Amino acid sequence: MTPPPPLLLLLTHHLTAAVAALLVLVDPASASANAGARDRDRKRRRRDGEEDDPVRPPSPVPLPLPPTSPDHYPLAFRVSAPTFHFLSGLLDPLLSHPSLPSSTLLALALARLATGLPYPTLAALFQVPASAPRAASRRLRRVLLANFRFWLAFPAEPASASLSSPLPSCRGALACARFDGPEGPLAAQLVAGASSRILSLAAGFRGDRTDLEVLKLSSLYHELEQGRVLDPGQYLAGDGDGYPLLPWLMVPFRGPVVPSSPEAEFNAAHDAISRKARRTVRSLKGWGAIVRLREEDSPRAAAACIGTCAMLHNVLLAREDYSALAPEEEEAEAAERDLAAVHHRTDSAGVEGAEIDGRALLFRRAVAATVRGR
Repeated sequence: MTPPPPLLLLLTHHLTAAVAALLVLVDPASASANAGARDRDRKRRRRDGEEDDPVRPPSPVPLPLPPTSPDHYPLAFRVSAPTFHFLSGLLDPLLSHPSLPSSTLLALALARLATGLPYPTLAALFQVPASAPRAASRRLRRVLLANFRFWLAFPAEPASASLSSPLPSCRGALACARFDGPEGPLAAQLVAGASSRILSLAAGFRGDRTDLEVLKLSSLYHELEQGRVLDPGQYLAGDGDGYPLLPWLMVPFRGPVVPSSPEAEFNAAHDAISRKARRTVRSLKGWGAIVRLREEDSPRAAAACIGTCAMLHNVLLAREDYSALAPEEEEAEAAERDLAAVHHRTDSAGVEGAEIDGRALLFRRAVAATVRGR
């Protein structure tokens, strides 16, 4: 029997300029056979008042929760105090609770995302009802994913996204990350621009799928194949060795290249823009809730958590708040990884060969000729 197509759980994008670019889906094959039993057990434990959060040892560094000074906000919430107050004012009409102000709900939700602390621990720290932290976390996710999809979108002015790129006319780098989900590994695909801003996100794929399989399952792939999203002459850079060379997806020249040649200059520029995507992935993995993603109720909830952190990542960058931005990749680390990648590319030309397109070869050669002196 032919397996059913992936179940779309939350579709909040149609990938055109200035339109949101978030797709959260769950690959049906990723659900384990006993998922239903676990869900019923969770519901029973909550109904009976039992606690389903694992007991963790106290953090070696006491967290300032609730924060008592502006300096505490980046540690407690991974946002600065001005950004917290910006979000509080923006979301005030949308976050609601019978007995708690919206600012408290926001604090609870951000503290959960930033630290990953158990809900009972947060309730005790903030001295709120036991149900409040979980309710606040769910409410913030729903509000952001339903009302602020434009925070995950290609810029309205396409030229602005490619002028600052190390590669001419490159709109961003495509990367695929793996996370430890509640029912096994999950994969998320993203496109990051030159500023590490997330331009597109699709989360919830089965984690054992290859990068290329994830790409072909995403709506982004079909949009790009149809000539949408990008303007003529624009393209993405594929990070890693799992992507083929396509007319709209540039990968490095494989095998050893002559130093200072157009191919070497192209590969260096390609790696520079790819580092932006890798930095974005490291930034997402810095959120405490992402680190403890396996504790989410379901793959659907895990995908929503990834999407929420991605939206907050973009908000912080837009406000020049770098509280949650991972440091740049160390040069020594990058050089070691690039050296290993060169040897791997020599043996993995079949990935490119299976999908090679004559137009893509000519286009990459033309791009390489324009990189020098950029």
